Amino acid sequence: MNNSVSKSQIHTARQTDLYTFLLKYHASNFIREGNSLRPKDNHSISIKNGYCGYRDFSNDETGNSIEYLTRHMGYTFVTAVQALAGESTEKCPQNSQLDKIKSVPPRFPIPVDGTYKNLFAFLTNRGIPAGTIRMLISQKILYQERERNNIVFINAERDFAELRGTYTYGKPFHGIVPDCRNDGFWWFRTSRAACKAYICEAAVDAISLFELHRLRGTNEPAYYISIAGAAKQTAIGRLRGSTLSLILAVDNDAAGQQCRDRNPDLEYILPKHKDWNDDLQTLQGYTH
Repeated sequence: MNNSVSKSQIHTARQTDLYTFLLKYHASNFIREGNSLRPKDNHSISIKNGYCGYRDFSNDETGNSIEYLTRHMGYTFVTAVQALAGESTEKCPQNSQLDKIKSVPPRFPIPVDGTYKNLFAFLTNRGIPAGTIRMLISQKILYQERERNNIVFINAERDFAELRGTYTYGKPFHGIVPDCRNDGFWWFRTSRAACKAYICEAAVDAISLFELHRLRGTNEPAYYISIAGAAKQTAIGRLRGSTLSLILAVDNDAAGQQCRDRNPDLEYILPKHKDWNDDLQTLQGYTH
């Protein structure tokens, strides 16, 4: 196989419909959901039909068709370009068509009938009291979905929802409902008069920080916000346009530090452990 590719081939490969290519050559590795594909081993990634790229909703990573094959499918750059360029009959839509794709409203999962058994088990096992869970459910910003029993953290505006898997083995699934606004976030507040906002990395962490403040007697009128990933600068940028006093409360790890470095003007607080849920469980005597 030729180990070099031309600029023309690269240009063509970048414009190849990734959805069609993956269905043709790697269909067994993906699940079809409406007009999108999701890898079986990573439901956070979405590849939309007619679009030349992908989005990872867990960290807001995006990329073109070549980048998906090299980052997530084990292709080299040359083999990715050659494979895609040979399947270039499907082209990217023009800008007007892209605008239509971007304007597709999110389709939120249907709630489970009856009690939210998995939701309560998962969250209480992480130190979050049943009373707090019921409060968020009553505000219609928390429910358990029917198809996969994921927890859905949906915002009051109904333009964003964060998902959290409830299975206890392995690392729980964490993602975002497809087609949510890219600067969206989940939130709740302790008072309508709140003027301070804590920006957390995940909804479970936002709730955990609220619980830590309550248990320590340091609770105050505040917003508790999840941007669903420390890399989601678009959400932070949108929050900067508000009148709220912003405090970064992302994880105590490398990704969290990168977020703090990107926003040096914002006040921040750090969990003692990796995240606020770890701190909450430690305070309550849970064994990690």
